[in-house]
Amino acid sequence: MPLDIKSAIESADIESLKRLLAEDPSRADALITWGDQSQIHTHPLHYISDLLFEGKLEKGKELPLVHALIRAGADLNFQRDGKGDTPLIGAASLGAQDVGIALIHAGANPAILGIFAETALHWAALLGEDRLASQLIAVSNPHLLNLEDGEYKSPPLGWAIYGRQNPPKGNQGKQCEVAALLVNAGAIVEPARLESAAVLSDPPMLAALRGRSA
Repeated sequence: MPLDIKSAIESADIESLKRLLAEDPSRADALITWGDQSQIHTHPLHYISDLLFEGKLEKGKELPLVHALIRAGADLNFQRDGKGDTPLIGAASLGAQDVGIALIHAGANPAILGIFAETALHWAALLGEDRLASQLIAVSNPHLLNLEDGEYKSPPLGWAIYGRQNPPKGNQGKQCEVAALLVNAGAIVEPARLESAAVLSDPPMLAALRGRSA
């Protein structure tokens, strides 16, 4: 039987996780230490996405774990030392769409900026996470649609185009669908994007940017 939160999450032992959280609800926010040299310290909600990304947690077993942590009062907007990735940004950047959607439904803030001064919507665009992007757009202030990140100076639409041309690890493959969602929601399409070689050579993306289905 798992004796700590880390082991309970790794084994997807929901009953043990609930017991551990009932004994001490503060465990829902206790950082988990992991990695080759135990140098990574991660919030439990973020750790679930990490395990999915690494293929160490079977897809479909994540949501009961997420919900148990949420019910125990886990900090949905946790940032270590007030900066860095929240659990929502972590889910988006690691291809864990269902985790991200669950966090949004629980009230996670989509406007918090991550390590690159980016939002979860930037990552959903990059990885082509259409379901998560749709949920993020629905709960986001319109200005986030065109917010440029601090590292690459690009809005989510730019991240979607880049992810389409350079599929990242964890790619969900729906960058064109995300681009269409952004455009239909009011994202600005700069003429230079429509005229770029990358877009002109990609009819589905070009159609999405022009507000038409591919």
